[in-house]
Amino acid sequence: MNTDICREILHRENLTCVIADENDIVLKSDKKAILPMIDILDLYQHHGCRPLYQADKIIGMAAVIIAAECGIREIYADVISEQALAIAGRKGILVTYDRKVEKILNQAKTAEGPFEAALHGVDENDFEQVMATIYTVLDRLGFSY
Repeated sequence: MNTDICREILHRENLTCVIADENDIVLKSDKKAILPMIDILDLYQHHGCRPLYQADKIIGMAAVIIAAECGIREIYADVISEQALAIAGRKGILVTYDRKVEKILNQAKTAEGPFEAALHGVDENDFEQVMATIYTVLDRLGFSY
C-alpha cells in the first residue's frame, strides 16, 4: 500500500480518512472531526495495528500528532494547516497535499477550528496532554467516541 492508493479510495468512496499498513487498508472512515484518528489510535494501541500510510480530507495539528504516535510515515491531505505541516516535518512524516492553509477553520468558517485552537500552547511531544486536550474538546462539542 501507499498514500496514492489511500488517496484513490478516499476520493472514490467519498470518505474522510483512509489508513493502510504495508499490505492492507486498516481503516476507512466517513466520520467527522478527529474521530477517525481516535479510531486508528485505538486500533494501534489495543489491537497491534501498524499503520503507515494515510489519506485524509483535512489534517490539522491534532490529526498529525496522533498519526505520528501511531507510526504513520506518509500522509496525503486534501487540506493541511501550516502548523500541522510543520509538526509533520519535525516528526519525520512525509506529507503531500492539495492545499495548505494558515489554519483549519470551524464548520461555519468563522473562527479557527476547535482542535487547532485548543492545542495552541500544548507541547506537541507531550502526547498525554495532547490527548487530554482533544478529549476535552470532544466532550465539550458533544461527540461520542
